[in-house]
Amino acid sequence: MATRTVWRICLPEFADTAFSGIGAEKFGGRFNSPGNAIVYTSGSLSLALLEMLVQANAVKRLMRQVCIPAEIDDKHLKTYKQEELPTAWDTIPYSHVSQRIGDQWLKRQKSLVLRVPSVVVPLEYNYLINPHHTDIQSILIKEPFPVPFDCRLQNH
Repeated sequence: MATRTVWRICLPEFADTAFSGIGAEKFGGRFNSPGNAIVYTSGSLSLALLEMLVQANAVKRLMRQVCIPAEIDDKHLKTYKQEELPTAWDTIPYSHVSQRIGDQWLKRQKSLVLRVPSVVVPLEYNYLINPHHTDIQSILIKEPFPVPFDCRLQNH
């Protein structure tokens, strides 16, 4: 079976609960409305950094964060390609159009992970994890480590 590494970035004090979906459940996100727990991860560390930068809009915030790699098995994936998503799924700011996609996926419980295009880099994918899925224990969450930070980013 093929596995892949996905990446999550968070503050160190939230590393223990980074795969619980608590933050997204409380505040909502592009692919979930408040009240629905989901874990946002990216298919590469560089994409995870870009996703964080567009959200935080502050490079200094990244200096304190940690990266958490996790291994997922491809058999747990459902993929939506860009052309399969409804019009306006990628609006900025996000809307109920994209939230409805994630909320329906969570409700159906058909897969542990939903692979969706990134709005930041549409040719790459983010991986949404359902923390309440029966297969959640199959994810191998590795040890967090500090975000590898290039000080040249501070000048931008």
